[in-house]
Amino acid sequence: MSNSSPPGQKSSTLSVWAWVIYDFSNTIFAVSILTVYFPLWISEQISGSGAWLVNSASAFAALLVLLTAPALGSIADFRQRRIPYLIFFTLVSVVLTAALGISGGVVIGVALFIAADLAYQSALVFYNALLPAVARGRGAGKVSGYGTAVGYFGSIFALLTLGVVIAQSDAIRDFLGFLGAWMLPGEATQNAFIPTAVLYLVFSLPAFFLVPDPKLREPRPVSIISAYRGVISTVRNIRGYAGMGTFMIATLLYTDAANTAVTNTALYANEVFGMAGSEVTTLILFSTIFAIVGSFAFGFATDRFGPKRTLMTVLFLWLVAILATTFALGPWMLYLVGPIVGVALGATWTVSRPMLIALSPPEKLGEFFGIFTFAGKVSAVIGPAITAAILLSLGDLGTLAYRIAIGNLAVLMIFAIFFMSRVPDVRPDPETEAAADDIMAGGEGDTRKDEE
Repeated sequence: MSNSSPPGQKSSTLSVWAWVIYDFSNTIFAVSILTVYFPLWISEQISGSGAWLVNSASAFAALLVLLTAPALGSIADFRQRRIPYLIFFTLVSVVLTAALGISGGVVIGVALFIAADLAYQSALVFYNALLPAVARGRGAGKVSGYGTAVGYFGSIFALLTLGVVIAQSDAIRDFLGFLGAWMLPGEATQNAFIPTAVLYLVFSLPAFFLVPDPKLREPRPVSIISAYRGVISTVRNIRGYAGMGTFMIATLLYTDAANTAVTNTALYANEVFGMAGSEVTTLILFSTIFAIVGSFAFGFATDRFGPKRTLMTVLFLWLVAILATTFALGPWMLYLVGPIVGVALGATWTVSRPMLIALSPPEKLGEFFGIFTFAGKVSAVIGPAITAAILLSLGDLGTLAYRIAIGNLAVLMIFAIFFMSRVPDVRPDPETEAAADDIMAGGEGDTRKDEE
């Protein structure tokens, strides 16, 4: 069930905030499962091997997303339905996340993590493809920025809430009585997983019912085989979409560096500088405040200066942050780098969505968001896999191995800057509904404006 705004009208404020709150919701999952508590839980279970196992599991999950995301986006375009898929994959991820809270060991935990991550990433394909309808008449950059910024409020909320759950596990368990039977005694990291699932579900509900899901053309039947054939055809002819291929290469590179850096934040701080879990949480909270600022600021900058110029600035910030982290002399330097990382992280996802919308024909937006996810997941396979290989092969070097692994990301970011410089300077039409209206009327609306 979803609302749809009439063609030519500005999308409703309610629908915008329902879409934005979903970013709050899925960021709770991301910070808890992908960034902080699951990696820390693995480190508790396997002393000395946690980093390698987390990166390997992340790489395998990304490989599965890589194989499925483009076809999922193509199916959404053919069937002209996105909300049902968003609901399905979100619910699957919620259930699997809750199961992590009662999993019996590392093997089962890693299997649940991989499956939950796959469902979470699959849901994002459809969530991102809903942006043009939600941003109609409002500016894709600003709305994307609202989502990213509110998402980082979700990070802060998750870290504070789940931190209390872990620290006060015994008191909460006593208070809940038999309802708290799932909680482990003491400050067990695993106690964060079921609350994560509950929060993920609750804050996803508005998007399920209030986000518009308009049909830009008549739905057509599609099979898995035909979906993959369509994706292959699009990839073969990607030169026909100016700048799209180059942008996908740049996306692969900068998401590789950014995602790998985020995945290893807690582990790097813990292994290199001996920072405790509470100190790592404080560092991430500090950086997240600046991610909120970066999301808002770069959302407006995207609409003002265009997504290409804004994204180039973001990539330079990433390069500075990665180099500073690699050569950090102590924990105090991580707190100096934190604001740069935060701004760059928030801005990356804010600007990337409008950049893709600017380069993509509206009738193929779901498919291109699937390919965009594909590119991101190729990087998510390569980045953690390379990091795991470096840590495994250079383990005798101690903390220097972690520095080399992070420093490797600077090379990727330099190449990303090079390819991004070759992408056309285009931006989404400020009246994004125009393209949708053209298609509804049988036209071939073009969402792009050449800024050169």
